[in-house]
Amino acid sequence: YRHLDFALFVGKNNFNYFRKSGLSESQLIYAPHAIENDRFATISNACATYADDVRQKLKILPASLVFLFAGKMEPKKDPAILLEAFTQCNFDNTVHLLMVGNGELDIALRGKYGNIPGIHFIDFQNQLLMPAIYEIADVFVLPSTGPGETWGLSVNEAMANGKAVIVSDRCGCAADLVYEGVNGFTFP
Repeated sequence: YRHLDFALFVGKNNFNYFRKSGLSESQLIYAPHAIENDRFATISNACATYADDVRQKLKILPASLVFLFAGKMEPKKDPAILLEAFTQCNFDNTVHLLMVGNGELDIALRGKYGNIPGIHFIDFQNQLLMPAIYEIADVFVLPSTGPGETWGLSVNEAMANGKAVIVSDRCGCAADLVYEGVNGFTFP
């Protein structure tokens, strides 16, 4: 980085990385990741109807607690660690885990966990439908182990929708967005 005049950083971890790499504070410019907060915070009638339809199809009662993972089913996001933790908790039928997405781990995970009560798999959803998917959930979980989970914009989206979050400390956003016990939790 010695040839750079300036660098953009997205959060605390990125800032610390650049500082450790020899850049001075005066060379660093804050350029946070951004989403359309209003689109995720304001649920249209169509989104609310879609969310209700999905809940009914999956037999998730309105009073149930729903944990959500939405992302690529790939090793760096480590959806298997969430599925394993969920099964070890032995929740009753009022707690559900909704796994939304596809990817290289999809078939294996559906094969291993797809018949367990309370665990539901839904294919990839278009970004236009994601506000409705977040609306189904109470808690969003991003269990990424990396490497390469530089931020995790899905956490921004879930929080804009008013959801609590549980995020691994390997997600770049954890240091900036998660306030322990206030809006969520991090885990190693």
